[in-house]
Amino acid sequence: MSGGILFFRLIWEAHHVWFPLKLSGVNMKELRVAPETAHPFGRKGLALASAWKQLADPGTPGMLILDGDVAIDPYDYMAMYTAIAADPEAVHIAPVRIWPVSKNDLNGWSWAHCLEGRFSQVMEMSPDFFSFNFTYVPRKVIELAIGDGLKDKQFPAVDRHMSASARKAGARFNVVDLCRPKHLHY
Repeated sequence: MSGGILFFRLIWEAHHVWFPLKLSGVNMKELRVAPETAHPFGRKGLALASAWKQLADPGTPGMLILDGDVAIDPYDYMAMYTAIAADPEAVHIAPVRIWPVSKNDLNGWSWAHCLEGRFSQVMEMSPDFFSFNFTYVPRKVIELAIGDGLKDKQFPAVDRHMSASARKAGARFNVVDLCRPKHLHY
């Protein structure tokens, strides 16, 4: 199945955090998102929607997204792949700590996924919101999000839009608690 999943690493051209990442035997594509005058945070929604439309074939089950400022190791990848293989119709979310520099309304770190908009340091195992730090999104959610205007969304509305599409599609949200990626903006 790993050959069928599209695996994108989103590289923000405006960020100074970048490091090469190669996982042996894994076909990961770098998707570069540049800032634009009218959209200072980049057209993340357009980049994801365009990449899906260009590269997905009818048998592609979904998209695995790794933000460029998040570090994973081979064990994180294997834990995620195992979760996807067990349930390719669910959204699979790696728990990632985000820091106040990434989200101004935090007093300290918080998990990047949450329930009902309440970010906290308590691991939420049944979230209704996810960010793209290291996340698998199934085909039905991607296609619904594209149909609902994903291409017009910019950061940070892309995560909210995709989470809303997942809820609308009735997708299950699974926290892959064996993953421990590191967010590098702190």
